[in-house]
Amino acid sequence: MKSRMPLSLTLLCVVLLCVLGEMKSKHDGDELLVEECSGEPNIVDCAQKCSRTFKCAQKNHVCCWTYCGNICWEKV
Repeated sequence: MKSRMPLSLTLLCVVLLCVLGEMKSKHDGDELLVEECSGEPNIVDCAQKCSRTFKCAQKNHVCCWTYCGNICWEKV
C-alpha cells in the first residue's frame, strides 16, 4: 500500500491540473487589448473602474488604462 501511495498521489495531481487547466475561458487576443486613454482623467473618472472582462456598464464608454488603473472613459 505504501509503495502505491506516491504513484496514486501523482496521478491525482496530474488529473487535477488537467481539469483546472481546461476551466479557463479562452479569449481571442484582440478582445483583451486595452488602449491608453487620451487625456488626463480626474478623480471622478478614476473611480469608474472597468470590469474584469474589460467592459463598461455605461454606453459610449470604453475601457482604457491610465495611471490610476483601467477605467471606463467616454468615447470621443
